[in-house]
Amino acid sequence: MAKFVSEPKTRVAMIEGNPVEREYLSALVSGASGIDLSSVFSGVDGALEDFQETQPDLVILDLDGLIDFDTDWIRDLHRCLPHTAVLILSSEKNHEELFSTLEAGVSGWLQKPCTADQIVRALYVLREGGAVLGNQLARHLLDYFNARGKSVDALTARERQILGHLVHGLAAPEIAAKLEISKDTLRTHVRNILAKLKVNSRAEAVAKYLNPMR
Repeated sequence: MAKFVSEPKTRVAMIEGNPVEREYLSALVSGASGIDLSSVFSGVDGALEDFQETQPDLVILDLDGLIDFDTDWIRDLHRCLPHTAVLILSSEKNHEELFSTLEAGVSGWLQKPCTADQIVRALYVLREGGAVLGNQLARHLLDYFNARGKSVDALTARERQILGHLVHGLAAPEIAAKLEISKDTLRTHVRNILAKLKVNSRAEAVAKYLNPMR
């Protein structure tokens, strides 16, 4: 008779600054089937070093009240753990923050308040390699994209290649090295990309690239 072999649990780490929400999320994640809460932090300080040891499959990052957070932290995480997914929780409605974290490589974003069911379902979607974006934020993004039009089509093959690397969170020096071009040449390409897409920042350019309506 064959023995039943259980699937390994998905290791989830958490960064939550609010002690009440930290206790709630810890209980929620720990109680989810197939999930193991590997570590919990109140801020990003020291978290990356721990994650390199515990190697979580997924990180829940609540941006509310995190005074020590910078988007580059997500890029640093992906350099160390390229296969670790990141789920953002935030009550903020700042689109620039959304775009900048998408550019850095997050896999999911839920706008608070969100239900326990939404959070758990997001964990299951992300562990299967999917992506999660709350309905309200998705609506804002679609409105933004529709207003911008279809100017992505105007990009050259090289410009699309560069924009693709930006989408995956690569920094300018990494892109230049990968494509074997100078930093000045890369800057020229980026300026051309922003001009053609009629946007003012790389984050906006990435958001337009991700437009499913293009």
